[in-house]
Amino acid sequence: MDLHVQAGRMTPELRTGRLVLRGLQPGDAPVIARLLNDLEVSRWLRVVPFPYSAGMAREFIATARPPGQHVWALTRNDTPLGVIGLEEDLGYWLGRAHWGQGLMAEAAAAVVAHWHTDSIAPALRSGHFPGNDRSRAILLRLGFRDGPVEPVQCRASGGEVALQRMVLERADDRG
Repeated sequence: MDLHVQAGRMTPELRTGRLVLRGLQPGDAPVIARLLNDLEVSRWLRVVPFPYSAGMAREFIATARPPGQHVWALTRNDTPLGVIGLEEDLGYWLGRAHWGQGLMAEAAAAVVAHWHTDSIAPALRSGHFPGNDRSRAILLRLGFRDGPVEPVQCRASGGEVALQRMVLERADDRG
């Protein structure tokens, strides 16, 4: 993986072989809304409601920039394909048309590499809902290990779902 970081930005630009991870921009809202307004995508996410509107996307973009929080649009040809974020947890989603191409694995590896250079935290948390085998495979490939299972609310389904917590200790990292 070729990782380039553009300095001087709150959310640094990360480049991989096929993607540019850049900060969210107001003009991304229509594409993000279209990609998240798919129950096959939003049902795997805790905080994303379904249906999902352009207004919700605009509000998300406007609030996704507090200090210490990095949220990137995964882009190809400057078109968003999904979003990945690094706060206390690593979280991500990808539009369904882009599944199965290894794009999120590539992006997640870049973000974990960035976490190593940008954070002194001893561990990084993430998680997935049971049945989301693609997300689990990405986390395992990066070196995450299973943690506790905890009940959480899923806004898209409107109900409680089990969340398999996973933890990446710095010594376990494979990214």
